[in-house]
Amino acid sequence: MDVKTVVTYNTVISACAKAGEVGMAKSLLQRMTKHGGTGVRPDIVSFNSVISACANQSRWKDALRILDKCHRTPGVDPDIITYTNAMRACAKGGNPERALMLLQVVKDKGLRLDNYCYAAVIDACAKGKMWKRALELLEEMREQHGITPNEIAYSVTITACGNGGQWKKSLELLEQMKSLGLNVNLITYNAVITALSKAARRNTRNNRAHDKHDDLWKKALELLDEIKEKGYEPDGFSYSAAITCCGAGGKWEEALGLIRKMQKGGPRSRPNKVAFSAAISACGRSGRHKEALELFTDMKEQGLQPDIVAYNAVFSALRVAEEPDEAYRLWQEMCGKAGTSSIPSTKIATARADGSVHPDIITITDVIGALSHEDGGDIASGNERSKRRIDAVFREAVSRGIVLKGTLDSSHEIDLSGLSLPVARAAVRYIFRDIEIGARGEAKQPQDAVVLITGVGKAWIPRGSNHIQQQDSDGLPLRDLVQQVLLQDFDPPIKSLIPRLAQGTVEVSKEEVESWLSKTRP
Repeated sequence: MDVKTVVTYNTVISACAKAGEVGMAKSLLQRMTKHGGTGVRPDIVSFNSVISACANQSRWKDALRILDKCHRTPGVDPDIITYTNAMRACAKGGNPERALMLLQVVKDKGLRLDNYCYAAVIDACAKGKMWKRALELLEEMREQHGITPNEIAYSVTITACGNGGQWKKSLELLEQMKSLGLNVNLITYNAVITALSKAARRNTRNNRAHDKHDDLWKKALELLDEIKEKGYEPDGFSYSAAITCCGAGGKWEEALGLIRKMQKGGPRSRPNKVAFSAAISACGRSGRHKEALELFTDMKEQGLQPDIVAYNAVFSALRVAEEPDEAYRLWQEMCGKAGTSSIPSTKIATARADGSVHPDIITITDVIGALSHEDGGDIASGNERSKRRIDAVFREAVSRGIVLKGTLDSSHEIDLSGLSLPVARAAVRYIFRDIEIGARGEAKQPQDAVVLITGVGKAWIPRGSNHIQQQDSDGLPLRDLVQQVLLQDFDPPIKSLIPRLAQGTVEVSKEEVESWLSKTRP
């Protein structure tokens, strides 16, 4: 075999791998295997380079196919590097089970295990949220194989614990690293702060954002100070995670302070979309809508196009702060309808949507929730401007396929469960107006009973709400609130019933629909 030719092939394959040209690397390997009889036969370096290229591109299936080909190639035996690269591919491809199987193969073959091999498997466990298995592997390294875990092994284990909601374990591992004299670099610190931020977001979702015993935001700020004491400069990941912790803890002033520090820092610490969105959310949860809007404007002025997370954070702030006019203006601009409103221009007008950001159900919930403040949130209120605005937003949401997707069929059975009361209220008005329009059309549609699926639980109340749901309807099931809407939002009122055998629904009989339509006809 011409060694120089093999080295040449391997050099080119390696270059392709570094450039992300997986297809070309695979093609070259294929050419070598086909022409083995002419003296150009792949060696273990050839296979390792291609499997590494697959790992870098998260192509775990390709990596395993090439590993299998390596097994079947005479004179080539996979080594620890081969398996480590294959495990990396499985980790990046989100397949921890395959990575663990490969680790067992390595053990069965008696290959010498090392930190990199274990780090690849633990990383796979981290991505699969298998934090217990990750801790077991870290312990296995020490106890069964006499391998002292290095910084990489600890970092991926900390990430695994963070992904599994085990922030205390992440802090314990950090302390272990310090006690062992291991170098704690910025990547490791970021993994710990990210673990804190994920726990903070989880607390927020479970309405535990202000649990004093956690004080996650304090721990995040302490770690930022520790990073600086070590001589590192916190980067965008460090600050963004810390800002998330502050926001979840209701510490909007601290979140703003971190944004300002980022703006004064170097290129690596400049605020990114994640940091801005987290800071806006922090202000939003505290009802600091002016600060949220200023951050939103700053974001645009720095050339960062706000994404749906940033928009929703502002809408949430406007809902909590009871600012319907600002919410409606931002909604119009997000939908490309700026300038159609008579609302006076404010700072928010600088934030023009470019059409790349599309509203979702969270957007609709907060926008309609904000607009419902205009009439005091009272079902019986007669604020027609508020209703017109809410109905316009809901129509747009239907046209975009955000709500009532595929539910307005001939049977008129519509699922409202899971919607907040303001959105469900808008949905009921939309449904019966749609029925009315259909009845007045040239091709009159046959009428049928209308069944509104509500479930039997209480109406969903967005965090920070302090209007209708809290004041007038606290504790009522959504089905009862829907019945109120049918009576109070329509003239003449629409009578409904709750079927004895379907307690999670509100039914308007065919006769009642026809009677209502006859009274609404001009």
